[in-house]
Amino acid sequence: MKNSTRLIALHPSSHTSQPSSVRIVALGCAKNKVDSERVAASFAENGWDVVPDGKADVVIVTTCGFIEEASQESINVLLEEIEAKGRGETSCLVAAGCLPERYRNDLADELPVLDIIAGVSEFGRLRQLVEEWFAKPGRRACFTKGRPTPIAEGPRLLSGVPGQAWLKIADGCNRACSFCTIPGIRGSWQSVPMTGLIQEARTLVESGVVELTLTAQDTTAYGFEGGKPRLWQLLRELDSISGLRWIRLMYAHPRGFADELIDAVVDCEKVLAYLDIPMQHASDRMLKLMNRKIDAAGQNRLLATLRDRIPDLVMRTTLLVGHPGETEEDFEELLEFAAKQRFENLGAFAYSREDGTASSKMADQVPAEVAADRLDRLMSMQQEISRQALHKQIGCETEVLVEEELPPAEDLRYTHSGRASIQAPEVDGITYLHVPAGQKAHPGQIVKARIEISSEYDLFATASD
Repeated sequence: MKNSTRLIALHPSSHTSQPSSVRIVALGCAKNKVDSERVAASFAENGWDVVPDGKADVVIVTTCGFIEEASQESINVLLEEIEAKGRGETSCLVAAGCLPERYRNDLADELPVLDIIAGVSEFGRLRQLVEEWFAKPGRRACFTKGRPTPIAEGPRLLSGVPGQAWLKIADGCNRACSFCTIPGIRGSWQSVPMTGLIQEARTLVESGVVELTLTAQDTTAYGFEGGKPRLWQLLRELDSISGLRWIRLMYAHPRGFADELIDAVVDCEKVLAYLDIPMQHASDRMLKLMNRKIDAAGQNRLLATLRDRIPDLVMRTTLLVGHPGETEEDFEELLEFAAKQRFENLGAFAYSREDGTASSKMADQVPAEVAADRLDRLMSMQQEISRQALHKQIGCETEVLVEEELPPAEDLRYTHSGRASIQAPEVDGITYLHVPAGQKAHPGQIVKARIEISSEYDLFATASD
């Protein structure tokens, strides 16, 4: 299913009593993926088989409810699982996470077949809720009163490709961007204690992880509860872990990029010269309406400083078009900004009017067709920028994290796929890799390669000795 991850057990279970199997479908962001891996570990450690697909005694869908499109995808997946339950393929169906947290009553009323509906604060006790349900069946809606407190720590049953893992360093958000639903769903900002993160990172590396990608709603705010953000310190601690090769920083708010953080990116050998800094817009008027707490001049100064201080920096950003009040002049300013900055990677989305946000109450809502047209214009321009940026990589030596061995085919020169260090997991392009006869490459391994060909978003390379 689109944007879904099937969690796969790392070892068989010896548990023989019924129920015995659980299947978890994780939707949405990397933070939800990490939470889902912890849910899977909780079941596996207590004798359950975590199965990748097909029939299971329990199916848990960890949902996304960030914007309308994500909410609809979550509902569609739940409807598919309800059909499977009707065919007798599962006994207990659970909807957990952001969608139930946001639409508590509505979800229960519209999908009465769901056996357990649980908010984000209940991730840590989903196994207990399921076992209680089998002991005494009956529909349950489980939510913690007040602000949610998402699970932040615990063992994980890794999913996805070998060699790569996400490290969730915090949850919730205090930024209060006018268009964003996250504070209302995930609650206030909470940093994961540094000692726990370092131990988790060491455990992940010992299991074969060579790339850690840091994620949170706003990574630059990490550790601010102590009076001043300490992301720079976390990076330096992670950099000292033996066996770790790549550290990638994502979701860094531009307002929090302090000098100490730039120094850490420059100094730390394993921190990649790759930064993801969501800018959202470039018009001062729109940045103010979005409550971004930074102006266009501040963004431009930061970008200039980063490119000056960090050699061979690769930049990614996210932009939002069609926000209430956005005029054609505002959008043209955004286009000019993207054209001038030439971000190597850029994601954009059209504004979605979400209940409970400040933006939803604003006047001058932009018609959906206008927002869609602006999105097309922006991404058409970015496609050419990306093509030119990747074309410059031809002939360069790079490192590639091998993710998959491709099925053999007579006319297929490229035998593996993976990502170069300039490509982040799940959001950027991929690198197709030719491994000459006599050489070996396996998923989870970082190999040296020379770039031969590029397209708008992908690279094609040959592994070198």
